[in-house]
Amino acid sequence: MIKKIVGMAAALALLAPMAARAEFHVSSPNDIELGALEIEHNAAASFDHMPDKSGAQSYTIEFGTGLTSWWKSEIELAFDREPGSSQPTNLTGVVTENTFQLTEPGQYFADLGFYAEYGQSLGTGKHAGPNEVTFGPIIGKDIGRTSHLLNLFLTQQVGPNQDSHGLDFSYAWQSRWNVWQPLSPAIEIYGNSGTLGRSPRFSQQQFRVGPVGVGALTMHDLGLGNSGRIKYEVGWLFGATQATAEGTLRWRLEVEIPF
Repeated sequence: MIKKIVGMAAALALLAPMAARAEFHVSSPNDIELGALEIEHNAAASFDHMPDKSGAQSYTIEFGTGLTSWWKSEIELAFDREPGSSQPTNLTGVVTENTFQLTEPGQYFADLGFYAEYGQSLGTGKHAGPNEVTFGPIIGKDIGRTSHLLNLFLTQQVGPNQDSHGLDFSYAWQSRWNVWQPLSPAIEIYGNSGTLGRSPRFSQQQFRVGPVGVGALTMHDLGLGNSGRIKYEVGWLFGATQATAEGTLRWRLEVEIPF
């Protein structure tokens, strides 16, 4: 355990600061694969009857692999469009994501990991955004045929173009019923309470909840070879506060290619 924490600290010290971004995906402390290239696409689009809350879009393309049995690193290109904007979706940032497994699965009451994300804003002029650092624990627990994940993240803006001073707190939860590997039902929650110590009332915070389908298929299942796997998620998140868009469609596709 101590060896892993020391190694994690050394790895973080070698990474140049880059900008983070929130995504509708709940990270697992045990999702680390050695000897495989992971190509991942995350996306979300929001809808609302109010024009200033509708039309937000977010797309990413990521490439990652397990660097050790307990450390996975990914590089991501992020594309975004603000709600109410008539502008096209643009490349807005380059991000590095790092997941560290701190305990062995089932070793303790819950599985524990640590997530660290750094990114660099690529916007210019009025479209320039802040650089950000995001970090925090990721927790997993299996109970019978159900799996539960909790992410608790803090985000700090750095560099120029900061519009917030202080740590923002966000959280995400997924509970999944593992009934069938190709498709299992889940429920997810995503929230952001804003800057610690200056959080608005709950009705003005971002809060989404909704059903999600989670599945995985091997390449053999699809007739594409004898190795590799495709994982996917798709869901609809309902906005539960005044500040949140009424609905958000989110999806994720990941291809694992052994090497």
